Amino acid sequence: MMKRSWAILLTLLMVMPLIAQDQIPMGKLSPWLRQTMRNHQRQSRRSGAVEDYQTMVFVKLDASVTDEQLASCQCRRYAQLDDIAIAMLPLSKVGELSQLSYVHRIEASQWAHTTMDTVPKVVNLLPVYQQSASHQAYTGKGVVMGVMDVGFDLTHPNFFQDGACRIGAFWDQLAPHEEDSPLPIGCEYLTSEAIREKAYATDGKIQNHGTHTTGIAAGSGHDTNYRGVAFESDICLVSNAVSSDTVLIDEADYYKYTSATDALGFKYIFDYAERQHKPCVISFSEGYTPYIDQDDSLYAAFLGKMTGPGRILVASAGNESLLPTYVAKPKGVTSAGAFINCNRKTTRYQIKTDGGLEIHLIIYNKSTKELLQTKRLSMAGMEKDEMLEEAIQIDEQECTVTMGRYLSAANPNDTIYELVMTAPVEINQLAEIALVVVGEDSNAEIFGSSTSAFRNLPDTDARWCAADYGHNVLAPGCFAAPICVGATSHRLDYVNAVGEYTKNFSSPKGLWATYSSMGPALNGLSKPDISAPGSNVVSSYSSYYMEEHPTATNSYVAYSDVEGRQYPWGVNSGTSMATPVVAGTIALWLQANPSLTPDDIMGILSRTSRKPEAALTYPNSHYGYGEVDGYKGLLDILNLSAIETISQHQPQRVQITVKERQLCLRFAEDPRCPVTVSIYTVGGTLVRQIQLSSVRKETTMPLIQLASGIYAIQLTSGDPVVTGSQLVRI
Repeated sequence: MMKRSWAILLTLLMVMPLIAQDQIPMGKLSPWLRQTMRNHQRQSRRSGAVEDYQTMVFVKLDASVTDEQLASCQCRRYAQLDDIAIAMLPLSKVGELSQLSYVHRIEASQWAHTTMDTVPKVVNLLPVYQQSASHQAYTGKGVVMGVMDVGFDLTHPNFFQDGACRIGAFWDQLAPHEEDSPLPIGCEYLTSEAIREKAYATDGKIQNHGTHTTGIAAGSGHDTNYRGVAFESDICLVSNAVSSDTVLIDEADYYKYTSATDALGFKYIFDYAERQHKPCVISFSEGYTPYIDQDDSLYAAFLGKMTGPGRILVASAGNESLLPTYVAKPKGVTSAGAFINCNRKTTRYQIKTDGGLEIHLIIYNKSTKELLQTKRLSMAGMEKDEMLEEAIQIDEQECTVTMGRYLSAANPNDTIYELVMTAPVEINQLAEIALVVVGEDSNAEIFGSSTSAFRNLPDTDARWCAADYGHNVLAPGCFAAPICVGATSHRLDYVNAVGEYTKNFSSPKGLWATYSSMGPALNGLSKPDISAPGSNVVSSYSSYYMEEHPTATNSYVAYSDVEGRQYPWGVNSGTSMATPVVAGTIALWLQANPSLTPDDIMGILSRTSRKPEAALTYPNSHYGYGEVDGYKGLLDILNLSAIETISQHQPQRVQITVKERQLCLRFAEDPRCPVTVSIYTVGGTLVRQIQLSSVRKETTMPLIQLASGIYAIQLTSGDPVVTGSQLVRI
């Protein structure tokens, strides 16, 4: 009898924290954090044990709050900007923390994923993006190029120059953690010797992405033509965790990797640059489906406080546009919907409405198109923090639908619903399921993602064919602070290292890539901000990934042998590739003006970007301000764009270089017309002009009398391919 009493008491002690947590108001918590806590509670109940996992969160709190006050909830602060802190604490203490009067909001969001094309093999990479010898005056020297990504090969020759490692610091968030480290997770490597010894990121044998993106932004090119944009910049790397890294993470550490952890990664890079007394631009080719409204408000605000003069963040828009992910029901229309398209066991949708609304799941037989059942989901009479959870039988499979509801923080007249459906099998293996919103007196929108998409099936029921594209820009690119990058397609095919030809794009050359995410963003901002080449971009690949995947060679275009080790170069596509192109370009601009702010960058983009489609207005939901033009941007920064005699484009068939105070002009072919060479200072003063009536294929002229500095070389000829300007450093 005594043993039984102790058993009952022990059970009560285990369950009491869960019951208490259920009773805590969730109004201060972001939806992801609410759902995470509820899922953790369910798992704990099923297992009969309470595992108290640590999690990383944003906390909005009074600026005067001390570490001792936070410690009362076992909460440790790792960073703070004004009233927003990043802290780690046990999941069981989140509710307790939220009850403190000086804590106003607690947020965290899901892991990001890399933004290569998310539809398998639709984009297998395209033409090789090769850097030319253009604007040699600016190479990124004196600028920190930060990259937070996954799958780094730290030994790749693309990150070395004359045998010296250009990576100044590396934080591997997945590496074993040292208890006395000031970092909350992982381990940092701060010397060339330590970085060489580390060799590759913890996920470097299963991921490859970061080796490629860093090469695009900052690679030296080694012995190839595939040099990065800012090829003399300093490099600082953070290897974060993405959704495909879960196999490497202990279950107890799972909740430590959130959007707050990513924000710490950005801060780590900016702090490194500050210690080096250098400006910095960060390239981030990852993202996640954002929450409507202000549910990511602390993340967005933290990034806004962290960026500023000489501190620029560039993030990818995502590759969400190959499938429709959006449904709109205007006021006056009784109902609208579309069929769920999901190849996973769990699908998630967000619904925003300004009035009364019913949400229906309408289920049809796949073969006969017969209506099987209509499931009406109602939260009438439920408290705002309560969750609706209902079982639904589909094709003899027991499925679960959960739905939460909360008032919009941005507009109190709007209500947000989050609907999640889980099945024992992939959703698309079940009957056809239409997600329908009903309410004639309200406006309503349904937002999905590439993994929780829609399809229109008029043969099943023509009423539910409202699926559309757009509204699918990922976070953090959708926030105000980052420069958000979409992709264009220039190379539609490529030839790999064994001579195999692949054509994998049918979109018009030089125009918007059909996979690139379209705005406006869920928060209403006009995104993306800018576009860049993102299809079939060639850059470095990880040699360690290649060793683990020896048959994945169809996208390799070349190899470099260094000290007996083979290093691959290959093609990838997506806004992941476009993002480091823009980040590298901004590094060149920061070299010209280290104090540029994000607003300055946006101004330059608005004035200088190429407009791929003249019929469109800019900015727009496909291109933003257009396609980035690094050279025009430099002319704008140097105030040379206002001088009519200086071309805002470079000559197409001439290479202009300076070596040992000799100006060298190398023409692709003998010029057909005389050429005038004009030399301008960055102040716009013409300091020298030379008429070349008889021009050889290679012509040199001395520049001994000119002081050291940046000059604009203007070539003017009756031949348009020879006419243009070039910035040089003497």
